[in-house]
Amino acid sequence: MGLAGVVGVLLVMELAPDLQRLLDPVNLLLAQAVEILVTRMDMAVTRSGTVLMHPDGFGYRIDYVCSGFRPFVLIAITILFVRATWAQRIAGILIALVGIEAINVGRLVHLYWLGVHWPEAFFVAHRVVWNVVAVLAVLAYLGAWLALRGSPVGSVLSWMLKPPSLTSNESGAIVSGAR
Repeated sequence: MGLAGVVGVLLVMELAPDLQRLLDPVNLLLAQAVEILVTRMDMAVTRSGTVLMHPDGFGYRIDYVCSGFRPFVLIAITILFVRATWAQRIAGILIALVGIEAINVGRLVHLYWLGVHWPEAFFVAHRVVWNVVAVLAVLAYLGAWLALRGSPVGSVLSWMLKPPSLTSNESGAIVSGAR
């Protein structure tokens, strides 16, 4: 299929609402999970399908772009193109699916809480903060998976994501050491 084919598939998904509806069952499960968790946090919530509403008026709808599909597809495609056994690929993809959706549920719960308690911060958290978290999560997962596979790319990604160690020099000043 190649990279052009992958980009084509993602572009078709972005532009085809009928295909996006294939993820409606996933969106419904996400809405149900968020409803349960928000309720356990002693917050009021009413759910109608994939729409979550607070009695004070805040609400949002979980849609295709909220499903975690894009980061999952990026991870899955990368794993499929890396030399590995099929068992390793399947394990890597399944672990990624669980991880992406766990982060996604946390994101949706956090956004609901923000929308209710600090609505001014909702837009920045939704459009900026959580997008950065998603990119970093994808890079971290792929770096770890590739490093475990012994890939030089994975080693470089793991090295880049590892914070530098701090040491002190002869004069006692704190300096950045080797990674």
